[in-house]
Amino acid sequence: MTTSRVRGAKLAATAIAGLGAVLLATAPNAAAADYGAVTLDGSSAPQAGCGYTLTSGDIVGGGSSSTNSMPITFSDNGAVIGTGKVGGLIPSPAKVTWTPKTAGQHVLTATGGWGSDWITLAPLTVQVRASAATGSFGCPLPSISG
Repeated sequence: MTTSRVRGAKLAATAIAGLGAVLLATAPNAAAADYGAVTLDGSSAPQAGCGYTLTSGDIVGGGSSSTNSMPITFSDNGAVIGTGKVGGLIPSPAKVTWTPKTAGQHVLTATGGWGSDWITLAPLTVQVRASAATGSFGCPLPSISG
């Protein structure tokens, strides 16, 4: 049995979500700026063949955030790397592991959302170094500090 209080809360949540969709649709550049940029954890000079973590900038979930469980798709020069989800009750950005296959310039992007509510993070352009050795033996050790 649904009480009028529960129906009212559902109606309010729907109205707020609708308002958010309108704001995103009418100001996509402002929305992208608010969510930050794709970030690369682990190295400022990535190397081909080594694994790194890509993170979805300032998008975090938590409590009743509209970004809870939002799927974020990461791409490298237009090719999909993978999809991560924004954290739920514990606020955390979406993350994927990226292993560049070639040296040279790579443009890393991230987009996500539901239905017509889409966000695009500012891209990250990185210069990937050639592999220093065979396999992962030439890769830097991952940080255990965080």
